[in-house]
Amino acid sequence: MQKHRLSTMQKIYLPFKRGIDIILSLIGCIILSPVLLIICIAIKVDSRGPILFKQKRVGIHKQLFPMLKFRTMYTDTPKDMPTHLLADPDRYITKVGRFLRKTSLDELPQIFNILKGDMSIIGPRPALWNQDDLVAERDKYGANDVRPGLSGWAQINGRDELEIPYKAKLDGEYVQRMGFLFDLRCFFGTFISVLRHDGVVEGGTGELKKHRNNKVLILVNLDLTIYKFRFELVERLIKEGYEVYISSPYGEFIDEFTAIGCHFIDTQIERHGKNPIQDFKLMKKYITIMKQVKPLVVLSYTIKPNVYGGMAAQWCHVPFIANITGLGSTVQKSGLLLKWVTLLYRVAFRKIHCVFVQNKDNERYFSSHNIATGKYRLIPGSGVNLEHYPVRPYSEENGISFAFIGRVMKEKGIEEFLEAAKQVKKDHPEAHFNIYGFCEEQYEDMIDAYQKEGIVTYHGMVRDMATVLESINCGVLPSYHEGMANCLLEAAASGRAVMASDITGCRETFEDGVSGILFKVRDSKDLAQAMEKFLNLSTEERKAMGLAGRAKVEKEFDRNIVIDAYMNEIEQISKGER
Repeated sequence: MQKHRLSTMQKIYLPFKRGIDIILSLIGCIILSPVLLIICIAIKVDSRGPILFKQKRVGIHKQLFPMLKFRTMYTDTPKDMPTHLLADPDRYITKVGRFLRKTSLDELPQIFNILKGDMSIIGPRPALWNQDDLVAERDKYGANDVRPGLSGWAQINGRDELEIPYKAKLDGEYVQRMGFLFDLRCFFGTFISVLRHDGVVEGGTGELKKHRNNKVLILVNLDLTIYKFRFELVERLIKEGYEVYISSPYGEFIDEFTAIGCHFIDTQIERHGKNPIQDFKLMKKYITIMKQVKPLVVLSYTIKPNVYGGMAAQWCHVPFIANITGLGSTVQKSGLLLKWVTLLYRVAFRKIHCVFVQNKDNERYFSSHNIATGKYRLIPGSGVNLEHYPVRPYSEENGISFAFIGRVMKEKGIEEFLEAAKQVKKDHPEAHFNIYGFCEEQYEDMIDAYQKEGIVTYHGMVRDMATVLESINCGVLPSYHEGMANCLLEAAASGRAVMASDITGCRETFEDGVSGILFKVRDSKDLAQAMEKFLNLSTEERKAMGLAGRAKVEKEFDRNIVIDAYMNEIEQISKGER
């Protein structure tokens, strides 16, 4: 995660912001002097000890400074101990102190910190000197590199109730949006928050998450799907205090999730079945699960969990977020089946919170059929874990290697790949053609025959493609339809050129002629020509294609973009904003 760098306009605004701080704090000192005097007298009458309390806080660039407060606690309170770490904070707070903390009047002496330049009126709230966890989280967002404030974006969005990671994220959001209008919004928002007593919970860092529903239910039809494309999201949810339940048929990857603290619910699904009785049983099963778990939100992937999970969520009045990974072959056909599937989607998504779509065509299809209108969120597929898929060393020492990566089935274009490989192999015997992925039964004999001819090499199902991508020079996907082709993104992230059918879900992943080559869908001759074109490039040109692909993936397809999109929607549901 890159720290936010202040824009030119923000840098220009900073001296203006400091001038406002000085003027308003001076005015505040004059106008509030009677109030300050009354508070001083009340503190002295209520309990023995000093009127003011000095506490070491973290200022701009992590420089410590003494922050002033009206004393609200008895003098025997453990020194420099954050309130949220006290076993019983109430017993340490004085009668006057309780009122001051509730109304935030204990913060008024910080007017003098603002005058001195230690603080600003609006900014991230200064952390205690020993709150290393908060300081470390803020570092990720550059929130330690601006002057801390009397109040800020996090204070009007939860204050003491917020978990540290979320509080730091809000502070980072402030840094990104810092400007006169946003400061004005925070300024007036502070008054509203104080009047409502929002977010004040003694001992309460993270209290919001302790008392709210934090259960997330994920519906999938295959454990491999969520393992490959959503593992990092699950990790993030658990890290931020959510309790994750996964409903899926049992598979070898489920153990990976239970190991990090997930709950597993074994749910059998006929992925390709069209039996309405079995589908009804699946919906009934989902309803039972939701009644038992009582989740804050339901997340779903692939058609059956989307459709029947959506219906179950409506029945149980649970917020629902679906992900459309592609519409498959059904929407490319006409007739009763298409009408039936469209109707199911319309019913299932009638009260959906939002639908994540992976390409514009899918969004247009849903919109044109009045399905979940206005509730679409476009995301870059499943994104790529850039750390797991680093740029791999490029070599042509053993010849040029093409790789088909995906399920060996008709709709992935395996027949076109085999035919093209056969054509190209005649003129380029040094070229290699590899196939990685689960092979459907109907293609086993065909693949075996092509292997015996020495045209292709079949490697079977590979658990970790990251290391395999080092041994190839070009990823190939002749698919007929895609949501967003993850195998192309992963190959590009590894610094490899790609080529694919000129269809939605493929063409978005690379730039034709720059980081890859497009060819006509269902056309083995055009695919063969694309392969010939790649072979006729120089080594440096082929290598440059791969590096251009990596640059595009870094910019547009980082998996963190997808994770942040999900977390944003879930947090909004949690806070009751939608």
